[in-house]
Amino acid sequence: MTTRSGTLPSVPGSASRRFKPITIAAVVAVGMLLLWGRGCRSSMPDFGAYENVQEKKDAFFGYLLPHIEAVNAAILADRADLQAIRDDMAEGDSPGWLDRRRLGQLTEDYDLEAPEEISLGFVDRLLRRVDVVAPSLVLAQAANESAWGTSRFARQGNNLFGMRTYEPGTGIVPTGQPAGATWEVAAYPSVRGSIDAYAHNLNTNDSYRQMRRIRADLRLRDQTISGLALAGGLLRYSERGAEYVAIIRSMIRSNDLDQYDG
Repeated sequence: MTTRSGTLPSVPGSASRRFKPITIAAVVAVGMLLLWGRGCRSSMPDFGAYENVQEKKDAFFGYLLPHIEAVNAAILADRADLQAIRDDMAEGDSPGWLDRRRLGQLTEDYDLEAPEEISLGFVDRLLRRVDVVAPSLVLAQAANESAWGTSRFARQGNNLFGMRTYEPGTGIVPTGQPAGATWEVAAYPSVRGSIDAYAHNLNTNDSYRQMRRIRADLRLRDQTISGLALAGGLLRYSERGAEYVAIIRSMIRSNDLDQYDG
């Protein structure tokens, strides 16, 4: 089980020009080819080698976008299955054996306690968890938490979001860790694994129920699930609280990351 605290290194966003669509499209295409060729287990590029700040940003965002899209696509596939079951139930059909099995799997995957009887209310609760994380939010938090992919934890453990583990020997021990501390910084075999864990954390952890409520309300009103909106539900992601939310929103705006939402 991994959780997040606000004590790890982070870097505020800075103003930048809007990406040229042809440039970012080319970078994303290269990223997709790398993913396919390496089975989604590619190593973290050396973003610290870039001397030009904008080139580093373009490379960082372009590298991560295909991974984010893959994670969100998997979540949307789960959501489509769940929505189909919900639609049938709303018409008065009871879930069959296959649907009950799928519901059980999703209930376990998204860390909900299985009810004695399946109801529309329970399925709606599950739907609030089974949903995408806005790409702009993922990109901004990854940049902030990993110092644009250059932090020790990003380079050694593909950890882009400051996620922790409480299983000794499974992560990376921070330098200067307080005596008696039992947590480590989680390590992942791939960047995709890091994003998977981060999305699962936001979708299941009680600390981010407000984020999920914001997202569900956006769905209900048929509005874009935006990082600027979802950031409002991350007050407990960092010990800095509202200051942290403001930093993430500033990074989204200054880097025009909302262009990737919706």
